Amino acid sequence: MTQAQHGGWIPVRKDFVDLDTRCHARGTTGRHHGFPDGRAYILRDAHGHEYPFGEDCARAAVLHPDQLAQVPDYTERDVVRQADSLDAVIAMASRRRPSAAQREAGQRLAAIRYLVLRMEKVAAVPRVQPTVRFAPLQDVYEHFQRTGELSRAQVARILAIEKSPTTPPRLKALNLLDVYTAHVKLERLIAASNRLDNIRFLRGLHDWLARQLVLSAAQIAAAGIDMHPQAFSSPGIWGADDAQPGESGALF
Repeated sequence: MTQAQHGGWIPVRKDFVDLDTRCHARGTTGRHHGFPDGRAYILRDAHGHEYPFGEDCARAAVLHPDQLAQVPDYTERDVVRQADSLDAVIAMASRRRPSAAQREAGQRLAAIRYLVLRMEKVAAVPRVQPTVRFAPLQDVYEHFQRTGELSRAQVARILAIEKSPTTPPRLKALNLLDVYTAHVKLERLIAASNRLDNIRFLRGLHDWLARQLVLSAAQIAAAGIDMHPQAFSSPGIWGADDAQPGESGALF
């Protein structure tokens, strides 16, 4: 097993990775395994460099394996539901009253994920609508980039913005997770396709996603991507009646 020096590996996030990415750790055969599902834990070494790990390898690398459940998960809205997803954690926690420390940790994770989704991951989607990157969050984002930390006041500020009635439904956390997931899947299909007409079609869908921050069920089916069963169904994202366009055959 590859080990970091001076304190070991620090878990940073769970995220999508390119399908040809190899795990940083070596298995019992001495080889680096891949990520057929395109998801990995990202760990940081003592020198500040980040590397992808599979779940078992990550658990073996970190000092406290339970730390893996304490990092933002940007893959949660993938079609494959996982036992350690935030939904499962919330469902389990709902059976017992969380402690003040657990509530604070959950709020910190939610704030980090929303901040990074809005200011980095979705904001970096080509031709995305400019309202995604939110100027009032810039100073907090820059602080987080420098330090990796958020104060209680910063956490409260981020969550207040996400929950504000002035924040459009398409810019809420759950929909941004769906946008990021769909972006990754469309990019993979575009890269793998060798048909010009299919590439143009997929790029058209991707541009629509970037401009509108939604895909209808018909668009998802036409693209052939696997999405979460409730993808793009957050309250209000389709307007007052939440009716999805495109069911009559028009995709754009």
